[in-house]
Amino acid sequence: MPFDTPKDPHVPAAPDRGWNRIATTMVLVAAAWLGLSAWIVAIYGDYRETQLRGQVSALAASASGALGNALSQRLAQVRGLAAFVAVKPGEIEKDFPFFAAAYYQQVPGIRNISVAPDFVVRMVYPTDAGNLKVIGNHLLEDKRPGFADAVNRAIQTRGLAVHEPVEMIQGGLGLAARHAVFVDGRPWGAVGMIFNISTLLDSSRIGAQDKYAWGLRTAAGTLVGGDPGIFAMRPVLVRVDLPEGYWEFAMAPKTGWAQASAEGAEVKALQFGLLILGIGLLSLTWAALRRRVTLEQLVERRTRELSNANRELERFSFIVAHDLQEPLRSILSFSQLVERGMADQLTPEQRGWLSSLGAAARLMKALLHDVQIYLGEGNAPLPKRQLEADEALAIARRKLKRVIEQSGATIEAETLPVVWADHHRLSEVFRSLIANAIEYRADDRVPVIKVSSRTDGAFQYIEVADNGIGIEEIYFERIFGVFQRLHARSSHPGTGMGLAIAKKMVEHLGGTIRVRSVVGQGSVFSIVLPSTPVWAADAPWE
Repeated sequence: MPFDTPKDPHVPAAPDRGWNRIATTMVLVAAAWLGLSAWIVAIYGDYRETQLRGQVSALAASASGALGNALSQRLAQVRGLAAFVAVKPGEIEKDFPFFAAAYYQQVPGIRNISVAPDFVVRMVYPTDAGNLKVIGNHLLEDKRPGFADAVNRAIQTRGLAVHEPVEMIQGGLGLAARHAVFVDGRPWGAVGMIFNISTLLDSSRIGAQDKYAWGLRTAAGTLVGGDPGIFAMRPVLVRVDLPEGYWEFAMAPKTGWAQASAEGAEVKALQFGLLILGIGLLSLTWAALRRRVTLEQLVERRTRELSNANRELERFSFIVAHDLQEPLRSILSFSQLVERGMADQLTPEQRGWLSSLGAAARLMKALLHDVQIYLGEGNAPLPKRQLEADEALAIARRKLKRVIEQSGATIEAETLPVVWADHHRLSEVFRSLIANAIEYRADDRVPVIKVSSRTDGAFQYIEVADNGIGIEEIYFERIFGVFQRLHARSSHPGTGMGLAIAKKMVEHLGGTIRVRSVVGQGSVFSIVLPSTPVWAADAPWE
């Protein structure tokens, strides 16, 4: 049969719509894949940076260890010189040149070795023009910042004091170490050595790694050597301990962590692999969408023939969707009509059947009602203002008036606080907890329900305590589950949804419900609500 029915000129052709959809989908898939690839590369980059930091940490620890050894070796010489002077203070002028020459040859980078009886420099080695400038320098009266302080510290500690790197009288940056000398318990003077910073660093091979920048500074922030900008590059920091305080050694890649982490065959291979996978994904997407467009072109020829069937199907779907809301009501209505209309003709057994049918339908209706409440809670609007919890409790007590009177229950309530909640939710929570307390009351005593409140940190607690049969601890979590029951429905009727609905409502308000109980004595349910609403401030729930 030929398809000669004219097309609606206002409806765009299916191929046009199909190709537009293909183009849009391809763009979205490409964008999504690019975003995912960037995320994967970033995650791998973080992993690579962690690995690189581990490698740099090992290098920095090795370099700082070598520097520490070099410092210790030189400071040990200062201590040895102090011990030599303390043993032979009267012969020091004669023996000093020989002793100092031996020290000078052992370790490179010694600027000078000096002895200062009464803290005035009298002897120095080597005796070149630069070092002779320090002869006569009174150490305790030296005006350079912190210089005299270092000598005073050596006197107070009867030991070694290391000065911050300073510009020396002889010229250049040096590290001065002074050791106080005591003879017969009294300060005799001091000895000292000055070391070239550059030679000290070279001897420890602290900058041997070409790919990495490094820096060394004192605890006070004085640069000892290296690149001063390294400390702004998130470097690996290693502490170098001194007799007084410490230095900080820093190391980081010269190109920065991000670029250094992106280098290497693994990263290039990952990027290439993601590119190949992306091309494959786009190819598969193109093939699938192109096939779909082809099928749509075939389907378009039959669309008009199916339009009447589609309208009938839509009408049928609407009727079914509408009628599915009424079956339980119909079952209840007809069972009641049968029971009334045929009351004289029914046997007791048949009346029991009808009664069971009605009870089952009412239970199913209650179950569907509770399920609708449970599922719809997440979409319910949150409160915009606070309310007095006493109001919600009063609503719950009115709803349960008949149950309370029939059971003889007593409800003792303190004045409750103002909380972030709404009347519907909080009254339903109170109603569920009070109804639960009455339902599971003890047979040998009248139910007494006490409602109290307290504040703990950023949360408000409203507690509903009863003197019922109690709950074993192993069931504390289970009772808040959907359709979870601890007793047969014949002994304690209900849908098994009350506590689950109550907990979900409180959790939607940013809180929770907790329970503690002693079997045979009763239970305490705590409604925990945040003092500040979670939808106004992202306060973490713990």
